[in-house]
Amino acid sequence: MATLRIPQPLPSPVEDAENLRKACQGWGTDEKALISILGHRDATQRKSIRLAYEELYQEDLIKRLESELSGDFERAVYRWILDPADRDAFLANVALKNVIPDTSCYHRNSISPCELLAAKKAYQSRYKRSLEEDVASHTMGDFRKLLVALVSAYRYDGVEIDPSLALTEAKILQEAIQGKPSGLEEIIRILSTRSKEQVNATLNYYKDEYGTSITKGFMGGPGNEFWAALRLVVRCINDPNKYFEKVLRNAIKILGTDEDALTRVIVTRAEKDLKDIKEAYYRRNNIDLNNAKKQTKRKLQMSSIMIPCPLPSPTQDSEKLKKAFQGWGADEKPIIHILGHRDANQRMKICQAYQQLYNESLIDRLKSELSGDFGKAMVLWAMDPPRRDAKLAKDALKKKGTVKHLSVIIEIACASNPNHLIAIRQTYCSLYDCSLEEDIALHVDQPLRKLLVVMVSSYRYDREEVDETVAKSEADLLHDAIEKKNLDQEQVIWILGTRNRFQLKATFNCYQQNYGKAVDQDIKDCEDSDFATLLRTAVVCIDSPEKHFAEVIKSSVNGLGTDESSLTRAVVTRAEIDLLKIKEEYQKKYDTSLLDAVAKDTSGDYKKFLVALIGDGKLKWFG
Repeated sequence: MATLRIPQPLPSPVEDAENLRKACQGWGTDEKALISILGHRDATQRKSIRLAYEELYQEDLIKRLESELSGDFERAVYRWILDPADRDAFLANVALKNVIPDTSCYHRNSISPCELLAAKKAYQSRYKRSLEEDVASHTMGDFRKLLVALVSAYRYDGVEIDPSLALTEAKILQEAIQGKPSGLEEIIRILSTRSKEQVNATLNYYKDEYGTSITKGFMGGPGNEFWAALRLVVRCINDPNKYFEKVLRNAIKILGTDEDALTRVIVTRAEKDLKDIKEAYYRRNNIDLNNAKKQTKRKLQMSSIMIPCPLPSPTQDSEKLKKAFQGWGADEKPIIHILGHRDANQRMKICQAYQQLYNESLIDRLKSELSGDFGKAMVLWAMDPPRRDAKLAKDALKKKGTVKHLSVIIEIACASNPNHLIAIRQTYCSLYDCSLEEDIALHVDQPLRKLLVVMVSSYRYDREEVDETVAKSEADLLHDAIEKKNLDQEQVIWILGTRNRFQLKATFNCYQQNYGKAVDQDIKDCEDSDFATLLRTAVVCIDSPEKHFAEVIKSSVNGLGTDESSLTRAVVTRAEIDLLKIKEEYQKKYDTSLLDAVAKDTSGDYKKFLVALIGDGKLKWFG
């Protein structure tokens, strides 16, 4: 079901064109007027508006909007105002240029046969060559065979199924997965030519016969793009709503929203089934899609990363990075200029494009080309955030559990959102073949072990709900434990390890109101022990992460010599989360700017890179 709301009575295309013209005149564009018109017209109505606009003003509305708008908003409006077939052709071309298997596969399997045919005609008209030609020239091997077959076929669109055929082809798929010769061709034939209803019947028979979904069977293949593409094809055919819900979830939860994926789903599905996708999102995540986007927007407003507009493609960035590595010694300036101004999702796409283009890991290349504190910082920055935090946790445990290093694990557990912490734990298992909890138990003694295991194991409720009665009683309990110097009692750990962030903030507020001091200060005054230090770190990270990281940075640049490890960790891990708030806290607490403190205490490419992440606006320290 569509989510588009069209006003009644509907203004004429001429009236809409005149109002759009008015919105584009004067100093700056009236984006609100643009949204109120174009955001509430269907594809046919938008086309009529474009025709009326051109007839009235002898200019192309799309080109006018491109000249008036910028950034993600411009890209979203551009995709929205195109005819659906032209838009699908454009998105397919973008996917092929940037080598994005996800987008390439989804387009073929989420539109009807008639829509695919229209998109192919639009592609030929727009780019003067066929979609099949471009697929063949941009892809290789089995992946190419799959994509060409998917875009070439014209599926039957009826609801009839042949149960006997479904059972037979389920067996063929199983034999192909087990490695039968010509098996890959059979998989491609079945998934690309059968009707969606017939494919779904085959998938159901497969699950009944073999006790698992076929996507898990496809996991058994080599970890390359062909098998990943097969899984995407199956998901798109089997349950499009579930597939698009996952695309949105991944786009929103990533550090640095994947605006391209977010725009693509909303723009292409708004007139089809976005309402169903929103319902699937709510069922899966227990939060409305609109609220999820607002939460992400608030987080992004605290990021210090400055991203260029227009943004080069991942392929262009990869080519420039490759050039920077060539010759005698790496050219650090373009490496900083590119990677220091891309968010996590953009860096991930650059890593994928680099691997695709040059058949080598970008991170491995950075390790071999760069050295010292700059090299360590850049490698950490280039990593996927969950992998980076998993590595930081492992490094902290390797250092035999000094309280300073164990504080890193408290930071990760208490200053991360629940989904990110889950991702870290999953990545840790994947990288080190054991759980984070197991490694803590192996390397850390009691009572620190008990505190750390509870903190990393918890999955906190992430909604803004507070029970004031609970807050008051638990503030009293915390005060009693501090008074009796019994900090490691079970209930203290249980409260800090399980309550949601908002409930704990309410508890800390009650504590200060009732007892006249902040709970972290009372813990500090209570006893000088490793447990008290970690407990205070947990409280501060939950209550005010910016306060904790301001203290970390201050300690790292204070005195003789710089603690580069702590400085790098604080800047790199928080640059996309809350570094703007940390900068404000640092200025307020120490009466000096964080930028000046870091720039004064560092040098060379390391300084230039940290300054790029801190975001000084004009990058005055860059040259």
